Amino acid sequence: MTESINSKNSNDKQYVMGKEEFWDDIKDSYFQKLANTNPNDVYPDNNPGPENPDGTVNFECHCVGHLVASPCGYEFREAISCQKTSSDEEMENGACGEQLMAFMECAMRTQCFKTNDSNDEKSAEK
Repeated sequence: MTESINSKNSNDKQYVMGKEEFWDDIKDSYFQKLANTNPNDVYPDNNPGPENPDGTVNFECHCVGHLVASPCGYEFREAISCQKTSSDEEMENGACGEQLMAFMECAMRTQCFKTNDSNDEKSAEK
């Protein structure tokens, strides 16, 4: 595995691993221990998915974790929390509109969900 320092910020390190090394047996004892650990020992409370048993949003679920950790995480949590605590009738009458718009405005302003696909850039140039 090779290590390189990011030229923009010397505190950031990037590790690059070749294909052979990726598929090699795990040699580090700590990682061997992790690889052999029962998942129930790591996650004893059994992550229930996007919704907790009490109906609240499970912000620890991998399905929403990237949204929570995004630059618009605060706005996302506000919008989803409002949506989960509002009735269908309240939602039809515009509840949470401000929170949802704040999240969308943040996403558009920061472009935090923009893909880095080169095909998108090529089609935008045409």
